[in-house]
Amino acid sequence: MRFRQKVRELSTFQFALLLTLPVFIFLIAVIIYPLGYAVWASFHRIIFFGGYRTSFVGFENYSAVLKSPAFWHSLRVSLRFTAESVVLTLLIGLGIALALARSFPGKGVIRSLAILPWAFSRYGVGITFKYLWRGHAGLPTALAYLFGMETRVSVLNHQTVIEGLAIGNAWNLAPLVAFFLLANMETIPSRLYDLAEIDHLGPFGKFFYVTLPYLRYTLFVFTVIVAVLSLKVFDYIFVQTGGGPGVASATLTYQIYKESFQHLNLGYGAAMSFYLLGVILAIAFTLYGVWGRKEL
Repeated sequence: MRFRQKVRELSTFQFALLLTLPVFIFLIAVIIYPLGYAVWASFHRIIFFGGYRTSFVGFENYSAVLKSPAFWHSLRVSLRFTAESVVLTLLIGLGIALALARSFPGKGVIRSLAILPWAFSRYGVGITFKYLWRGHAGLPTALAYLFGMETRVSVLNHQTVIEGLAIGNAWNLAPLVAFFLLANMETIPSRLYDLAEIDHLGPFGKFFYVTLPYLRYTLFVFTVIVAVLSLKVFDYIFVQTGGGPGVASATLTYQIYKESFQHLNLGYGAAMSFYLLGVILAIAFTLYGVWGRKEL
């Protein structure tokens, strides 16, 4: 007597659950658990010296952060660095996109070379600009000697260190912006430029009345992306300036690292990290409310 084994088919929900379960487990391991621990740590005082011990302190860490001058200084540094990075990145990216949109010999090779800065790691970009901006052997000093000025020029001083950091950050991110803008520009109907010719619009008129309206949504998206990436960047600043000179480039991410891993004040550092998260969300939602709704 032969028995036929009955095969049970998975439902759509069961199949979807089977596919997403590994991803869900991965998210728990690398995101949810650390986030949950950070929330727990922000409400506790954690002491390592003399034996590991913890004590619940409620909102004391959050209150201490708001009373700290170092926090407010780091917040101002982060906002200044982010604003300059966003402006420079979008301007450079737009300039690259407009240049690469033209037809010229070797266009494919130039496009490949233009994307290379984005392929650099943040650590590599920090090392590169650290030596590029240094006073005794950097590019500004070389240019000064080239024009007959026997002086050393250091970009990474108290007055201009944020500008130096923003330029390097924009150099790294602008090619990504450029290629998305370039892809967007290639979807613009050519007949619109023909109509602009009939209306006797020059290059600036074509840009402002034909090209720019099609790029506004892409520019909005990358304004948010660059702002978020700039607010949370750490390795680039750590390698290039180490928060210096003094505390001139001590962003919030660097201050969180200093409190958490140098001073071993994990609860205080965790509370500060949630303020950083709040700043990121506030900027993202503000940009969406002011600009994004008009583009959707």
